[in-house]
Amino acid sequence: MSKLNTNKERPDFLRDLFSRIPEEELPASFRSNVMRQIMLESVKAKKRDERFGLLAVILASLVMISLAVASLIYMGIPRISLPALDTSALAFYLYIGALALILLLADYKLRNLLLHKKE
Repeated sequence: MSKLNTNKERPDFLRDLFSRIPEEELPASFRSNVMRQIMLESVKAKKRDERFGLLAVILASLVMISLAVASLIYMGIPRISLPALDTSALAFYLYIGALALILLLADYKLRNLLLHKKE
């Protein structure tokens, strides 16, 4: 007889072996430890998904930029001349840029704060 068919011939063999194993009580902190591990895995998966999304956005941006550069090179880059910058308006431009940057930073911080409150 082959060794693979021994369990079919003696179906109670495994039941007898499992009945001989003593039952042990789980530690009191077992449930909390398992839940903590599940939460840690969930956080890791969320971070991995976030990194993948960021990588996808970066790759898509690089593809679009490279396609734009390739099309400009293929069609012949037009001669672009920039006008001379008026230095009297430079302070105003810097002021508007700083305001926009501060508003974007405040928006980012508020969104993070509200997102963490929901969790």
